[in-house]
Amino acid sequence: MSAVLVRDLALERWPSMDRYADALAARLPGVTVPEEWRTLGGPRYVTRYWRYPRRLRRYRGDLVHVLDHSYAHCLSAFPGMRSVVTVHDLHPLRVLAEDDRRLRALVRDPLLRWSLGWVKRADRVIVSTGFTTHEVEQYLGVPAERIRRIAYGVDEAFFARPPDAAIAATRTRWRAALGRGGDAERVVLHVGACIPRKNVEAAIRAVGLLRERGLDAVLVQIGGAWEEPHRRAMAEAGVAAHVLQEPALADDELVVAYYAADALVIPSTFEGFGMPAIEAMAASLPVVTSGAGGLREAVGDAGIAVLATSAVAIAEGLHRVLTDPASAAELRARGLVRARSFRWDDIAQQTRAVHDELRAPA
Repeated sequence: MSAVLVRDLALERWPSMDRYADALAARLPGVTVPEEWRTLGGPRYVTRYWRYPRRLRRYRGDLVHVLDHSYAHCLSAFPGMRSVVTVHDLHPLRVLAEDDRRLRALVRDPLLRWSLGWVKRADRVIVSTGFTTHEVEQYLGVPAERIRRIAYGVDEAFFARPPDAAIAATRTRWRAALGRGGDAERVVLHVGACIPRKNVEAAIRAVGLLRERGLDAVLVQIGGAWEEPHRRAMAEAGVAAHVLQEPALADDELVVAYYAADALVIPSTFEGFGMPAIEAMAASLPVVTSGAGGLREAVGDAGIAVLATSAVAIAEGLHRVLTDPASAAELRARGLVRARSFRWDDIAQQTRAVHDELRAPA
């Protein structure tokens, strides 16, 4: 009995998706992970939609599990095999709804539709939240009996506090990069991409609002790339000197960053779940989110979901965490308890149970 696990191509550089795939590949017995996910390069769309599926045809097993809906079209390489697709979110539907007429979109949108069409053909669809369950039922027409809800896990490394010297060194590095001395500032952390739906501009403006209220707050963004809307937000909020961006970090460095910060902010306008939220909670870091999409489910009562995406609302949530030690301490304690319920061993066991459903005789 074996399963083929189809990963995203490494050229995508999607850390959360890589973390999900790594965790399952390491914990599911008898699986085959095609090596092409790591070795194939070239133009992104050509490789994702044409070269990769062609290479996958040589792999066979009892079933195939495509680990990201963005690659659901890879099911075309496995005719006759039982299939599972993990849907992390249905943001592609919102992209399609924009009806962008630019050349890039005219190439991209038919490919997105094609890939999403394959989700409907899967024998089982795994989602992480009730929010995504509803979306998959409503917008893709997948029957409820074919959907299984399984959350994400958090690596054990995030629960282990790094040495104080490493935490202090990280804060010193941030202060030096910002041209600051002393340690009075409050560090607001954002982890992930800076694509439009991440709404990082709201975090930037929120820091400006906090500073207007007399709080010495700075924003450290990890893993994204500034674009014009972010630079404009910095200029308008007057916080260009109080915002720092670092590239994606290795896991051990990311753990230290969580412990070195004072709050994590996730102001997204749409998320299927929000893996940084549970990583931060494992590191006893208070979390403030917009609550959009599946974020409210991810944090539960262990984080602040302001249920809005405006800078004003985000700033209010951050102000509470950064100025009320009792509130922050309560969130740290609740977050740690909640994070312990998201263990990769449990997630792998639940995923294996879905595989076993399809291996059982009809």
